[in-house]
Amino acid sequence: MTEWAWSLLFSTFLLSSFLAANHAFARGLPFHLTRKIAHLVAVVPVALAPVVFTSVWFPLGLSSVFLVLLVAAHNVDLFPGVVRKGRWSEVFFPLSLILSLSLWPFSPWLAVLPGIFLSLGDGAAGIVRSLLYRRPTKGLWGSAACLGVCLPFSVLAEPLWIGAVGATAFTVAEFLCGDVGCIKADDNLAAPVSAAAVMGVAYALL
Repeated sequence: MTEWAWSLLFSTFLLSSFLAANHAFARGLPFHLTRKIAHLVAVVPVALAPVVFTSVWFPLGLSSVFLVLLVAAHNVDLFPGVVRKGRWSEVFFPLSLILSLSLWPFSPWLAVLPGIFLSLGDGAAGIVRSLLYRRPTKGLWGSAACLGVCLPFSVLAEPLWIGAVGATAFTVAEFLCGDVGCIKADDNLAAPVSAAAVMGVAYALL
């Protein structure tokens, strides 16, 4: 398939996850879980980007389109299972991807690792905390799940230790930041940007 076709396929796939989240929300699933549907599904286009795209422009364009879409939907009841008025976390998801893509010239895989961490690691942390604590909190078991999910993807970085450092930085930032964290910065932005910054510096110093 062409890169345009892949972009269209990924867009359709992601929009379908939004509709699935809407359906789950309408059926009574709490918002803090329905929004994780889109979170987790996003790993597919993020992880496949280095495989199907030859340059950064297509993933950058795709992330930008969804950034605009989520900003536009913020004040409209279009995706109630994903976006809630007054809450910008989901808007920060594509923004963090755009910022992480600055690593593409170093390595496409390095550029998508923060997005993979955000999709799967943050998603795992949220689900584990919801099941164990049943209230908004930054419990350590959630962080353990986050690190446990992120670390295996370190193999995508070369050398592997750079990915491991990035996974650790992501987990620490995810634990410290957020509505219930000790640092009042959104973890959907702070965690992937922290991982990208640490990995970028490490790669540049090699």
